[in-house]
Amino acid sequence: RYHAYPTQEVAAGLEHHLDVHRQLYNHVRCDYEQAPEANKPSEHDQNNKLPDWKRKWPVFSKLHSKAAQATVARFYRNLSNLRKKKEKGYNVGRLKRQAPTDYRSVTYNQSGFDLDEKRGQDRFAYVRFSKIGWVKSRYHRPIPDHATIKEVTFKKETTGEWFVSFGLETDDADLPEKPDVESLDASNSAGIDLGIPNYIHTSDGK
Repeated sequence: RYHAYPTQEVAAGLEHHLDVHRQLYNHVRCDYEQAPEANKPSEHDQNNKLPDWKRKWPVFSKLHSKAAQATVARFYRNLSNLRKKKEKGYNVGRLKRQAPTDYRSVTYNQSGFDLDEKRGQDRFAYVRFSKIGWVKSRYHRPIPDHATIKEVTFKKETTGEWFVSFGLETDDADLPEKPDVESLDASNSAGIDLGIPNYIHTSDGK
């Protein structure tokens, strides 16, 4: 995840697209909820409706097609997670309508984005989001040469800060080799436990 510093103009574009994607998400939810129980639309069905929705509601035509499909996928991913909780016995209701304060990120999947590592100053790079513009980001860790960028997400935190994150695909052959357990020196190793109040605890008390 990379801290982003959009210009005022680009930040306004990011805000606008966030809101339109939120509206699209809510429309997908409404369309699903209003369908008969025995004939609920699938993710594929609703992706096929996107061209008609764009003609009927021109505001949706401002969105990049892959980003719009990612928003549809987001609804169905949330729906799947809800079903899994129900299957485990949790008392859950239906997916709620997303308010502006709830919807904080947009993902561009496969296309609609570019990364320019050379355009910025040292330790900065620029990410282009289609129909929005270029976003300056603090490039504290370069993308590995052997990795393929599959998706890019921009997010606005509750603090007002912007971030950009990348979903990467790598070949298993390019990953570091996992050492054999017997070769590890316990006196020179640390165990890590992920928690909730404190995200990480290490075996050496840090």
